[in-house]
Amino acid sequence: MSENVIAVASRPVLSIGADSSVKEAAEFMASRNVRRLLVTEGGRAVGVFSAFHLIRALATGTDPSAKSVSEAGLEVPVYVEPTTPVIEAARIMASRDVTSVLVGSEDNPLGILTTHDVVFSLPSLRFGREDLHGALVQGYPTLDPEATLLEAASVISSRGVSGVLIMDGDDFIGALTVREVLQAYASGGSQALSSRVADFPMPPLAHADEGASVGEVAEAMESVGSDMAVVFCGRRACGAVDDITLTRWLASRL
Repeated sequence: MSENVIAVASRPVLSIGADSSVKEAAEFMASRNVRRLLVTEGGRAVGVFSAFHLIRALATGTDPSAKSVSEAGLEVPVYVEPTTPVIEAARIMASRDVTSVLVGSEDNPLGILTTHDVVFSLPSLRFGREDLHGALVQGYPTLDPEATLLEAASVISSRGVSGVLIMDGDDFIGALTVREVLQAYASGGSQALSSRVADFPMPPLAHADEGASVGEVAEAMESVGSDMAVVFCGRRACGAVDDITLTRWLASRL
């Protein structure tokens, strides 16, 4: 697989108008199983609205449904050439504190490269053969099964990660990611966030042991379509990685 962004970017670029509501954006993202939308106004790109903006808004405890996406906060659109190497795009994401870059130009966006896409390209990169130890987040956030989805949103927002591990004492129960919070809000509004995480269907999750390589973990994540992988040290869950932490890790290799 090529290391250039155009080979791995998500296409086509899905967009929504700047005056669209947060609820409309969430429903659109949930229906297409994406976490980011290009926001346009008068035919011009003005930003990127992501599920992370929604999570941050929900974490305040207020219902953002009536707000427009532009009021809820947008990432400044960052453009890269189609021939930009994936690792250089990861460095740009990290340095600009964004979770995606647009491929092409403002007049002709050809695709959008996300942290999700970066992870799925890792097995083809030389860095994918490195030991997982340097990328592992041992203090990955955890929650008790009795916690609510709102608490999950708050933890994800405050830690800047893609999910949270659900632990009953030392026992690993499962995980919830940004996608599940997005789906819950899109289908049930803010009221759904009062549900216990134990009552919410947890998605298939990639698993790896501490001796795995970064590439092997990325392949495991791709095989189940997950943005997270829990890592076991023996029989104990000792941490995790996700698309955001792996993109930051990759950026540090340049």
